[in-house]
Amino acid sequence: MKSLRRASCLMTINYQIWFTWNAEKEKMRLPVLPEKFNVKNGSNNRSVDLTGLGEVTIMQSRPALQFSFSSFFPAHGFPGMKSLIAVPPILYVRMIERWKKSRVPIHFICTGMHINLYCTIESFNYREDGGDVGTYHYDITLKEYQEVSLKTVTIDSSLVATVQDTVARVDSTSTPKTYTVKKGDCLYNIAKSLYGDGSKYSSVYAANKSLIGSNPNLIKPGQVLKIP
Repeated sequence: MKSLRRASCLMTINYQIWFTWNAEKEKMRLPVLPEKFNVKNGSNNRSVDLTGLGEVTIMQSRPALQFSFSSFFPAHGFPGMKSLIAVPPILYVRMIERWKKSRVPIHFICTGMHINLYCTIESFNYREDGGDVGTYHYDITLKEYQEVSLKTVTIDSSLVATVQDTVARVDSTSTPKTYTVKKGDCLYNIAKSLYGDGSKYSSVYAANKSLIGSNPNLIKPGQVLKIP
């Protein structure tokens, strides 16, 4: 009894496939349902190897769904047709081609599978077989359309950004090549002011020994010393 009830429930499901376009102003109900209906539901998850933890999966939002199926637009009516309105097959073809070229998504509805999405027509291929002239067989692929929403960012022009130095700046100043002795100067103070180290006075004296003489403490105001 349970299997019979399950079978009867399946038989009562009403499958219909609809395409609408331009805010439902144009509608198309596929006259013949496809034998197979493929849904591609992938993943953008990434795997990385972390030391001590091994492989770790980073969850990402899913990619757009893709739907693909094949069917035909019959030239003549038959009992299996779902659409009771007689439409020349070439009009179905031209309508889908026009929608594809418009770069505007279509509204894709598949009752029984609870599919109600806006999609782009990724590919639409069709052919006419010699044994059934006027009937167009087709393959179509649809991709879920995900609208991009842009956020507006307001910048306060009154705010001033400051950057804190984390690395010491390079001293680009150069040491003078000569120094004129002033009243009260001594070689130790001169070396300290120029090098930051008074003990380097001996280098200054060595470079100017012929001018200063044998006593490094006897320097005179107005003397021009070479700074090594």
